[in-house]
Amino acid sequence: MIFKSTILKIPIILAISLVVFYLGCEAGYQTKYRLELWKDYRAMEKFNQSIIDMFKNDTYGGKTPEETFNMFVSALKNEDVDLAVKYFILDPDRRARYWEQFDNLKQEGKLKEYAEDWPKWEEFKIIKDDYNNWEDRAMVEHTYHRFKEERVNLPDGAGGYIETVLPIGEYVDYAPVFTKNINDIWKIENL
Repeated sequence: MIFKSTILKIPIILAISLVVFYLGCEAGYQTKYRLELWKDYRAMEKFNQSIIDMFKNDTYGGKTPEETFNMFVSALKNEDVDLAVKYFILDPDRRARYWEQFDNLKQEGKLKEYAEDWPKWEEFKIIKDDYNNWEDRAMVEHTYHRFKEERVNLPDGAGGYIETVLPIGEYVDYAPVFTKNINDIWKIENL
């Protein structure tokens, strides 16, 4: 009889052991999972704070789009490519693209000429609409008049050029866009 009751207890003990083992594994897994979530959350908070700090430390620019534009053109005239790109919004790809463009002009000895070709601020026409409200986004444009048709090669978007004829008329040659950052400083969004 003792033998029979012992045999009956073994499956019960084994089942209880398996349940306890499963619960222990589940508790360990849940603890590890929640710890990893907490670590990821802390890393995300740290990353977000570093981004916020980066934007807060981005103080290059002026209190008006005009001031930022004049600082930018001055940096180009002084051939200070590093300073010139700091007037652009905080976008590493955009800054790198403009840095490369300006540095190539500098290496070719054409950066000052490029800067001199920019119109004076007074020559720009202010574009004000629902999108360019001049409270946090601004756009200006400079136009010129073409008095005769001219054959030009325009980029085709695939790395080549298409020859086309530009008819007589008025054309926009510069249209910089400005955006105000979190420090209330105007940055160049696009040229």
